[in-house]
Amino acid sequence: MKTCQQCGNQYGDEQSFCGHDGMPLTSTRATDPLIGQVVDGRYRLTRRIGAGGFGLVYEAKHERLPMTVAVKLILPSRRDDAAIVHRFRTEAATQALFQHPHIARIFDHGQDPVLGDFAVMEHLSGRDLAQQLDLYKSMGIVEIFEVLAQTASALQAVHEVGRVHGDVKAENLFLAHDKSRPGGFCVKLLDFGLVRARSQLEETRPVAKGRQRVTEPMTYGSPATLPPEVIAGGPIDQRADVYSLGAVAFELLTGQILFAGDDLGDVLYHIVHDAPPPVSSVQGGAWVPPELEALVLRMLAKSPANRPGSMAEAAAAFERLRPQAERAWAGAFLRKGRAVVRATALTASTVSQGRRLRPLVLAVDDDALARRIVERLVANAGWDCETRESAASALTWMQQNPPPDLVLTDLLMPGINGLTLAATMRADGFQGPVVFCTSVASEELRGEMEKVGASWCLDKMTEMHRVPQLLRLSESAFHRLAP
Repeated sequence: MKTCQQCGNQYGDEQSFCGHDGMPLTSTRATDPLIGQVVDGRYRLTRRIGAGGFGLVYEAKHERLPMTVAVKLILPSRRDDAAIVHRFRTEAATQALFQHPHIARIFDHGQDPVLGDFAVMEHLSGRDLAQQLDLYKSMGIVEIFEVLAQTASALQAVHEVGRVHGDVKAENLFLAHDKSRPGGFCVKLLDFGLVRARSQLEETRPVAKGRQRVTEPMTYGSPATLPPEVIAGGPIDQRADVYSLGAVAFELLTGQILFAGDDLGDVLYHIVHDAPPPVSSVQGGAWVPPELEALVLRMLAKSPANRPGSMAEAAAAFERLRPQAERAWAGAFLRKGRAVVRATALTASTVSQGRRLRPLVLAVDDDALARRIVERLVANAGWDCETRESAASALTWMQQNPPPDLVLTDLLMPGINGLTLAATMRADGFQGPVVFCTSVASEELRGEMEKVGASWCLDKMTEMHRVPQLLRLSESAFHRLAP
């Protein structure tokens, strides 16, 4: 196992450089004396999984229970810093308040006689949003709205107990692997070291000084998503987190951070004095529809009074605009063969031989309700139905089974989209009918569907009832076995 000393990411022994920041990797066991140490007589540290300004995070095994956890420690050089110790303990106590699916859970906290203060958290597998964007530069529209919705849910829980998170940024949004959710991840809000009650938010904050470099310690948030009232020393409430989520949304929609500069002072100056650029004017954001752009700019308003008044209000607005955004994204990125989201070719076929007694539909849709409706319609037509929640799982099924007699698929799905699914199936030799059932179907997209051999395109909202009719039209292609 090798570790990047810059960011703490870990890799196999065959890799030499970090995929996150390009720094040379070093052998974990050779450079980290804490590996193998037992914290509080219970948690044996097995590998480092993260590092920050004052803390280290390790994967650990419980000595007596079949349990893997994450253990956070203060850096050895900072264990005697009273301010750091106080912040560490406050973070643990605050995070323990929440039992929320999108807030990383903390199970235990204490003091080890050798290693000092520690906190025990749920072990998460995945990567943070910043690493995801560094690797892939952009995300699909389904994934973008999942990040925003899940993050807003977590922040609303924070606000409901009278707290403000204060450090909402891509690095603190962990995308934990979860195949049961759209996009295959569950957002976990991290780093509660800056969470404060609203009555405590008048403490020292960085102040912008023209365009000169600011050297004061950043006691509230990250420059990438820092609200202007924090820099200017104004009152702070939950709308500061609304601004920060708006900055995250800006990056998700465009692939660009909101404000950049030559140094910290330059960035802070831009945040306080410059209007945020229209999302559609930024490279990568031309596809964003006007209503969604207006919402993001409203969240990024200089005055908190001009922003959505609560995280719930912002979340509801995002959800209301989601269908419109999906249509705009599909029109921009699924036309002319562009951005079919990392096509996956099937490997050597392992399909078993055999004939079916009844024709079979393979229905692919990330919406569970849509899958249930299709199953019932298909059964009423006398066909069998196999359902899959993603294109990737459908391709795996195709590798392992005789081909279906008809494929019915959604267009916009997490990961691989319907166009890529159809094109990959065609490339692997599937010759049967392909039917798209989607609420996103412009004339341009219908043309793209025809290019991958689509037989029909149904509007999911108004034409799903036509599925049995299409199956009857396709029945002539099915050859029944003699009894």
